[in-house]
Amino acid sequence: MMLHNLTIGHLDPAAIVSERRIAVLRPLEIDVVHRLLKELGGIDKDGSPTLERVKVEFRDGYLVCPWRIGGWHNRTAEEFALRLQQETGCVLADREHSRIIEPEQLQGLNGAAVAGQGARAR
Repeated sequence: MMLHNLTIGHLDPAAIVSERRIAVLRPLEIDVVHRLLKELGGIDKDGSPTLERVKVEFRDGYLVCPWRIGGWHNRTAEEFALRLQQETGCVLADREHSRIIEPEQLQGLNGAAVAGQGARAR
């Protein structure tokens, strides 16, 4: 089963594609990150932010969100990434597979409601 994460931040695309390495050019705008996570996500039992009940990992100046696992796509993570990219100009990457993800490659929610995402985990 293939696992793909969305790595999101102000990253050097060349480092991702040629070296499969993360090079942060500047930290993400954390106020925008928190606002979008509040709009689209939830909170797990440990108090960590989630998108479709899957934990969002905060790294040093960037984020990692589980995106595709087998045939499942985390459309809420796609929506989060699309909105964050639109507001901040950040880079979206599939670092594990050495590629930059263009916004056109993501479906997002396409206007669908975020059912149950704001609820706290049980």
